[in-house]
Amino acid sequence: MHNYLTILDFSVGSVDQYNLAEHYDEAIICQWQHEDYENFLISEGYKLGNIEWMSHSDNKINYF
Repeated sequence: MHNYLTILDFSVGSVDQYNLAEHYDEAIICQWQHEDYENFLISEGYKLGNIEWMSHSDNKINYF
């Protein structure tokens, strides 16, 4: 299940991460489609043209 959402915001040079389970029930998240993630991002104030994002199952970010 993809409970985490990581966003690269090029407009401010930040990497943000959300635990979606803190905002929604896991039964709802497991049914999300691409558009649902984008709607969440828009509701949080992101502009889709300024970001890249990915959903994933843990909060681990590997830096090389």
